[in-house]
Amino acid sequence: MILVVNAGSSSIKFRLFNDLDKSNPIDILDGLAERITIDGAVSFKYEGKKYEYNVELPNHEVAIKFILDKLIELNIISNVDDINAVGFRVVHGGTISKSSIIDQKVFDTIKDAVKLAPLHNPGAITAIEAIEKVMPKAKLVACFDTAYHQTLAEEQYLYAVPYSWYKEHGVRKYGFHGISYQYIAEKMSEVLAKPKDQLNLIVCHLGNGASITCIKNGKSFDTTMGLTPLAGVMMGTRSGDIDPSIIEYMCKELQLDVSKITNILNKESGLLGLSGKSSDMRDVTGGYFKGDEDYKRALNKYTQVAADYIIRFANLLGHNIDGIVFTAGVGENSIHTRQFILEKLPLLDIEIDNTKNEESYGDYKYISSPNSKIKVLAVRTNEELMICKDTINLTK
Repeated sequence: MILVVNAGSSSIKFRLFNDLDKSNPIDILDGLAERITIDGAVSFKYEGKKYEYNVELPNHEVAIKFILDKLIELNIISNVDDINAVGFRVVHGGTISKSSIIDQKVFDTIKDAVKLAPLHNPGAITAIEAIEKVMPKAKLVACFDTAYHQTLAEEQYLYAVPYSWYKEHGVRKYGFHGISYQYIAEKMSEVLAKPKDQLNLIVCHLGNGASITCIKNGKSFDTTMGLTPLAGVMMGTRSGDIDPSIIEYMCKELQLDVSKITNILNKESGLLGLSGKSSDMRDVTGGYFKGDEDYKRALNKYTQVAADYIIRFANLLGHNIDGIVFTAGVGENSIHTRQFILEKLPLLDIEIDNTKNEESYGDYKYISSPNSKIKVLAVRTNEELMICKDTINLTK
């Protein structure tokens, strides 16, 4: 079996896969341990039943051990050695270009990248250390959100700042959500019956965190997030791109230091900042149709910024766009967000099929009409499956 782990500073999302058929692993359980170091709660779904526990979780090691004990107690596994490998989602891997077995060198790279992803990498490090103690025989694999974007050319990843900043301090565009983009590229190769290395896509990964990536010949060619996940399109609570001088200006205006202003840009901006009410797209679209001016302002800005990046990436691909894909929580589920973004792309001659856009679907659906010059789809991403497959390939 393969365990997939996505850990934060106080949470662990986990999914267990049966890998008897290594080419087609089946997920059998998914769950969440949360409020670690605060009080603690664990929940998971298995065979249609939900299990919930309130339990003291002083650290990640206790949380992992509790989860494993419950899996044994419920006869889901007979002992911890039934899980032969663990795949971790790691947000930042520096310039590592592919998923990797976690040895000391890889682990040191993950720790070094904490300065670039201080909100994300520490949770992964803590979870890796915990699982090494609780599951000493399991092989550990790190799958990096940044890895897929290592194919960017210099003109895409360099900033127009002193070159020494890049050479000496690693200041460059890294890009994120790469595990999701890797999955979408493989899924779209299957859906469009086209080899991945010939596939040209614009993929909108729109969740609470959001980014858009231009995929050329199956590889990341450009993306919106940068040195950190704060850059690019407007998000739930993140500002996306702004004039960098705003930071110094607001430090002086509010008498706050840079870290506090950066925190505001990360946690109090985006949809939440412009509406002043909510970062949840369901609240925003609901308020929009009730005539709430705050929500209108937020949604109009959000969809315009996304449309502007799509046009920019369309220019990079020219007339060879195989499809525009919407994925992640908002992209997969928000009918009106998709519609409003597409309506702001008159140059692309896209025609939406409103019936298709509104209907329910499984793994994917077309939302464009046959008359549309570019195919548009909503596709459900599956980062956990991608991590599982990479883990199998590296450890089998």
